[in-house]
Amino acid sequence: MSHSITFEKRDKVFRIHLNNPKGFNSLTIPQFLKVKELIDQADQDNDTLATLITSSGTFFSVGVNIKSISKMTGKTENYYLSEISSKNMLLVDVMLRHKKLLICALNGPVIGLVASLVCLCDLIYAIDMNKVYMSFPFTAIGLTNECGASASLVARIGLSKALEIICLNKKLSCREMVKLGFLNRVFQFQNIDEFNEYIIAKLNGKLRNLDGKALIENKRLVKQDFRSKVESVVLRESMMGLDKWVANNPQKAFSSFLQSKRESKI
Repeated sequence: MSHSITFEKRDKVFRIHLNNPKGFNSLTIPQFLKVKELIDQADQDNDTLATLITSSGTFFSVGVNIKSISKMTGKTENYYLSEISSKNMLLVDVMLRHKKLLICALNGPVIGLVASLVCLCDLIYAIDMNKVYMSFPFTAIGLTNECGASASLVARIGLSKALEIICLNKKLSCREMVKLGFLNRVFQFQNIDEFNEYIIAKLNGKLRNLDGKALIENKRLVKQDFRSKVESVVLRESMMGLDKWVANNPQKAFSSFLQSKRESKI
């Protein structure tokens, strides 16, 4: 895990980097907790004003590591509450109460639980119009929305579009994300490292000239309504989702997907 998720401080920017390109930056439960710990660490750092999440490879993240999740079958309700539902709520809480700017630099598609978490960020950039999309396949795997997507996606792209994307399992294209105001800016980079370095440099150029205390206070004021809406729905999402985990709905869907992949290689 030590090399699949790394961090560094770059002047005013605390960077968290997903570095498992061969696994499309899928995350196990311990890895999600590592991200949570690093976001907490960044929040407490006295030298930085922004927390930037970057990634590597062709996908920003395909979401949960389905191989590990597909094995979590036949457990008790308390098990899923402890291992999944409570940890989802913990992730949402740490991102919502993060006092600094929380920024995401999308180098490729982002799917599922991680897509829900991206919706909680303050600023979102994309590497290229043709390389990025979002997908929330909860309906396809027999699961309810996770990590506040029921409120955060609506706040970002509107009710009608959010219903289409989530209920009909439709991809949200980068072009739509621009049109709907989801993204702050789309670039035209071919090299991921150059894209990430450019974002870091531009952020530092801006942050050096800003009053840190005012930045933090203004972010809190602007996002207070958004935060309240997400907090009001995340518990309900988690409890409804708990029933789906107990029924093994997503585990079965993931197992079927893995089986079809194995058969396609024969």
